[in-house]
Amino acid sequence: MSVNEFIKNFQSQLENTDTAIEPETAYSKESYWDSLTAMVIKVMIEDEYGVDIEPEQITAFKDINELYSFIVEKKQ
Repeated sequence: MSVNEFIKNFQSQLENTDTAIEPETAYSKESYWDSLTAMVIKVMIEDEYGVDIEPEQITAFKDINELYSFIVEKKQ
């Protein structure tokens, strides 16, 4: 899995799938981010990558890169 593949999966979970997402995007500070989005991303991470993560953890990461790195580390 590459960070770009992860970003595509992340984007596909958003209400507006055309939202621009980059590895440096601080997603939890964006206007589209709320507790429901965190839950949707949690389910996607569990289903797609087999990594158990709490919504609060997802929100705590600085950007997409940090979230992606956490998932890659947990998959090993």
